[in-house]
Amino acid sequence: MKGLQRRDALKLMGAAGLAASMSGCSATGGENDDINSKIVIMGAGLSGIALAAKLRRDMPNAKIILVDKDEKFYYQPGFTLIAVGIYEASDVVYEKADYIPQGAEWIRKNVSEIKPEANLLVLDDGSELEYDYLIVASGVEYDFEAVKGLSLEDINDTSGNISSVYTLQGAVKSNELMKKFSQNGGSAVFCDQKTPMKCSGANKKVTCMSEDRLMLAGNRDKGSVNLYVGGGKLFGDPTYAAAMTQIMIKRKIKFNLRHQIVAVDKGSNTATFEFWTAYRQNGEDKIASELIDVKYDWLHLPPKQKGSEILARAGLTKEGDKLNFLAVDKYSLQSTKFKNIFGIGDICGFASGKTGASVRKMYPILAKNLADTIKGQEPSEKFTGYTACPFITKYGKAIMVEFDWEGTAPTLECFGATRESYMSWLVKIYGFKPMVMNGMLKALA
Repeated sequence: MKGLQRRDALKLMGAAGLAASMSGCSATGGENDDINSKIVIMGAGLSGIALAAKLRRDMPNAKIILVDKDEKFYYQPGFTLIAVGIYEASDVVYEKADYIPQGAEWIRKNVSEIKPEANLLVLDDGSELEYDYLIVASGVEYDFEAVKGLSLEDINDTSGNISSVYTLQGAVKSNELMKKFSQNGGSAVFCDQKTPMKCSGANKKVTCMSEDRLMLAGNRDKGSVNLYVGGGKLFGDPTYAAAMTQIMIKRKIKFNLRHQIVAVDKGSNTATFEFWTAYRQNGEDKIASELIDVKYDWLHLPPKQKGSEILARAGLTKEGDKLNFLAVDKYSLQSTKFKNIFGIGDICGFASGKTGASVRKMYPILAKNLADTIKGQEPSEKFTGYTACPFITKYGKAIMVEFDWEGTAPTLECFGATRESYMSWLVKIYGFKPMVMNGMLKALA
């Protein structure tokens, strides 16, 4: 297997992955042919397009409408591969028009207001769109400005030394800065947000791969690799947290928990962190904190992520949620406020399930639960919280991370729960993209 050329491995892994994923697909046998509801999907990313394709197949007489102004589709799992020098920007950008399912209507506008009591959307040009059922698949918004002194322009500016794999330009820039770091060394500082993140392992992947690239260049003694985690855990699932802890200790990657980045001084190359500690006093939970300044030669971070204020204004978020995530039942994906509204993907108001692998499990469940609701029944399918990601740890090695609401959930024993393997690396590099582009976007995976 290790002797395979890139193109041969791509064909093998892509075909195998798609074949395996399609084995679980089945037709509904026309059981929903009588459904003629008007179903509007807010957002035409991976979640929205995959669900639209599924609904077109399951409910051929329903009216399916996608609302999204952005005409480009980005294969976002490839952003980390751009950062580590394996993909190029052209490998991840596609035209949405090539993937919108036949028979679905695509309105190239954005939603500016939701009026759930009236089953109505107001679009950005002032026009209105009625719906019988609404699916929120809008994804998250990035707020780099939540860090004082930082902006999106700083991330994309090719002349600076701050980057993020959460934007396409930032991923390209990360590759250049990682290359420079591997040659010159210095202090590389990586940060994780305390709040929920899509693909929460992305920053840690860049951390590990930067150390390996430095080592492969023969310059390990020239560089310091430092990870600052905003939360109190290295990873949400304790099994993977333990595995990653051992990797970082072995490779002398310094990691610091409960350090939330709050400010950047670009002139002095200084990042400021709030180091916080929880404690109880007189029966009350309290937080003690202090500010710590850290110098960097290269700073990499994910943005703070949140839902649109449109959802909050419409009363569709959980009370007190300042991040504006959609309030849904974590099993049925149905809104806790309105029975004819569902959510899918990153926008859902629970911490896990913010990966493409989660969407792969979500969209068939949502399609069935939507059909149940339309027929006046209670949703019958349950999302387990499954998420997965091949966590690349070094060139040629990855851990297949899989967990759900209950904890670690490996689906293939050959990967092993925490074992670094070449097979998992192949899946990440060659298997996932064909499964997404040729499978999920057509509701075949």
